[in-house]
Amino acid sequence: MDSYVINELTTIILDAVAFANYEIELNQVIIEINKNNDLGDYSTSIAMILAKKYKQKPLDIAEIIVKNIHQKHPLIKKIDYITPGFINININVEVFSLLLMKIINEKSLYGQSNKKNITYNIEFISANPTGLLHLGHARNAAIGDSLANILEHRGYNIVREYYINDAGNQINVLANSIFINYQNLCGNAVELPKESYRGSEILTAAQSFLKLNGNKFANKPFDETSSLIFKEFGINYMLSEIKKDLKKFKVKINIWFSESFLYKENIISNLIKQFEMQGNTYQLDGAIFLKTTLFEDDKDRVIVKKDKTYTYMLPDLAYHHIKFQRSDVLINIWGADHYGYIPRIKAGLYMLNNDATKLDILCIQMVKVIDNGKEQKMSKRAGTSITLRHMIDLIGKDALRYFLVSRSVESHLDIDLALAKQQSNENPVYYAQYVHARINQIIENYPKFEIANSINLLTEQKEKELLITLDEYIIILQKIEKQHQPHLLTNYIQKLAKLFHSYYNKHKVISEDQQLTIQRLTLVLAIKQIMANALNLIGVDAPKKM
Repeated sequence: MDSYVINELTTIILDAVAFANYEIELNQVIIEINKNNDLGDYSTSIAMILAKKYKQKPLDIAEIIVKNIHQKHPLIKKIDYITPGFINININVEVFSLLLMKIINEKSLYGQSNKKNITYNIEFISANPTGLLHLGHARNAAIGDSLANILEHRGYNIVREYYINDAGNQINVLANSIFINYQNLCGNAVELPKESYRGSEILTAAQSFLKLNGNKFANKPFDETSSLIFKEFGINYMLSEIKKDLKKFKVKINIWFSESFLYKENIISNLIKQFEMQGNTYQLDGAIFLKTTLFEDDKDRVIVKKDKTYTYMLPDLAYHHIKFQRSDVLINIWGADHYGYIPRIKAGLYMLNNDATKLDILCIQMVKVIDNGKEQKMSKRAGTSITLRHMIDLIGKDALRYFLVSRSVESHLDIDLALAKQQSNENPVYYAQYVHARINQIIENYPKFEIANSINLLTEQKEKELLITLDEYIIILQKIEKQHQPHLLTNYIQKLAKLFHSYYNKHKVISEDQQLTIQRLTLVLAIKQIMANALNLIGVDAPKKM
């Protein structure tokens, strides 16, 4: 753990355990922050873990450990134990003075870990280039980019990747949709087929095509030649619009990987040959099956259909195999409807000698927009999608990113438009940003002060809670490293914001006591820095004024 206090307490507990002639592994020593302040600041269940191993009563072991410590360490103010064997520890706030100095001096670098020789490939969004990104894509984007920011901050090499599905029938539909809109702009009354894209961006694309080409393709059939022209134009146009929106949403993509590349370079056909040479395929009723049941899939999967076309699984396996060749760990952020797809992809990757345990697939649940108590319905084909572009214009980049990251990936999310627009403490992003702005105002009223070397006057319970929470920041980042759940950071932000606002409403930061003022300014300056760092990692600005 990169928590000063927990690291120190762990060492103290280990020494006391060893002095009592008990043995325990380092990873079994768990120190937790107490939710109930009356019991102490921190607690450990070490006595109960030892009791199982040594067949003794937990309370007896707890008593021995507490006696061995004797509160002789300057970190510890008070230590005791309670039934069934928890050891509770109160600490001296003075030990946090080094933490505050470290946060203030390191600024945005605080919490950053040393460089690790591990490359993460995070693939997210990967929407078909058949229209603007909608709200579901936006949630994938916010979660994927925030996770990438956090892992990069923790020292990993990060590749942000977008898989462009530009080789399926949906591209034919896109090209035809633009073509017909173009014909109508040229004065031809052509009805859109039922299977067409109808979003306003399709008409805008057709207008752009007309501007570039004039009436050159008017009255011409949608044959092989014109189809290729409109496909290429449609893909490029939509990708250009997608990139504009992602830039506005503060989302970075390092690699834009085209599915069509897999076909042009014969990568897929070579992959089939590889599976066949391994003996991992068989033919049945004219189709080619992959023996995925050998790797815990519930049934074997078709990779080549009777009509000799490929299933989605085949290019996906080829693509993931390429990603494994240039990355150590893969994280995919997909829609909720992909759960059943995971075992078959992992089975195919094992056949290709990839360690599929290094592939983590996060299936993101649905997001809804609530306006005046009613859900806004979406349909991309019908052209009624709630787009990322529209939501940014409606509630702003910061509110949208914050809301989209604020729930676990497994949870459904409702965005209440009225709440997201509010400039009040009811709005969680406003509530968090106001911490940074309010402290900035405090500091501006007392611009020249030296950081306190001692914080012995910070004796209020809320001050101790704030100090403990500041020390918890890196613990949260480490949890996100392991669990790939960036919502843990927004939970932390809300916790810190609530503690600060409560503290500020009860205690004056600047008072007639100059020494106390300096110590409190040091505390709130550290809070401001942590809030800025945390907001920045999820792509949300930390304003100086609100």
